[in-house]
This record gives sequence, structure tokens and C-alpha cells, in this order.
Amino acid sequence: MGSSPTGCSNDMEFTIKKMQNNISYYDYSIKKLISHNAYAFIDKDGHCIIIVGGEKRRDLMTEYLSGNDNKLGIKYKIITLP
Repeated sequence: MGSSPTGCSNDMEFTIKKMQNNISYYDYSIKKLISHNAYAFIDKDGHCIIIVGGEKRRDLMTEYLSGNDNKLGIKYKIITLP
């Protein structure tokens, strides 16, 4: 796999699935329940990579996993498990 400036593989294969349930939370500052569509990113082996809420985060995560950008500011450390 190749490497990109974002640290994510340029050739990562994934699909995006809209989840049946939304991601919801209560924002106490505005006293309102906030709800977003939920999207699961699935790798080529069928494992869930991450779940994000909202179309904007979905689009930003797509850019990140494609190796194009890191507007989400993701920081990570790669480890190898035995």
C-alpha cells in the first residue's frame, strides 16, 4: 500500500453504507436533540473502519481514506498486532 501526506493509503478500498438508525445527542447549550444520518465505512474484508454522523463528515472521511486530505485533523499511530 502506498503512503500519502495524510498518512492514509491512497489505494484503500472501502464502501460506505448508510445505517438504519441516526446518531443523536442532546446539546444542552441550545436545549435541543441533534440527529444526523449515520454512515459506516466498510473495508474490503467487510470490517467496519469507522462510523460518522452527517453528510459533511461522511465526505471529509471519504477524502481522508482516499488519501486526498485531512481536514478532520485525524491523528493516529500505526501498530502491528502479533
